[in-house]
Amino acid sequence: MKTPYEIRPEGTDTTLSQIAMEHQQSAGYYRDISSAIRSADDTAANFFDSLAAYHEEMLQKINGILEDISGGVHTPSRSSETELKRQEAQLNRALQAKNVVELASLAHQNEEGISNSYEHALANTNLLDFAEEILHAQHQEILVWVNRADRYKTVPQDRNEHYD
Repeated sequence: MKTPYEIRPEGTDTTLSQIAMEHQQSAGYYRDISSAIRSADDTAANFFDSLAAYHEEMLQKINGILEDISGGVHTPSRSSETELKRQEAQLNRALQAKNVVELASLAHQNEEGISNSYEHALANTNLLDFAEEILHAQHQEILVWVNRADRYKTVPQDRNEHYD
């Protein structure tokens, strides 16, 4: 009989659960940001809606992997908190002031943090092959969004209709 380690390499489901939590938190925060600033800046609200939609799509893919892996429930650790969660006080101040520049900067930091989580996950040599392939493909998409978030905070939005 195979040991649990041979059936399911340690870390795959935990790692995926933590990444899923980051996507879920990010989507929620971005939806809240969008709602809070829509009346003041529709362009920025649309950008944050796009970020939320992308995180929801990534979450669905990760949840699909988790459904294929039979495992127990994992309690998320603090490492699965997003930058937006860690800097919630700063986020709330920026929301109250409707400071889009600060919100964009926080979004960029958040996207970089999620990219780092993917790099950490991909460094796990015990990841199941199919999970590694999906995470690698998702990480490439995340890098695009890191660049979009960086450009969004630095390029005047009245001249920037494309995020790519």
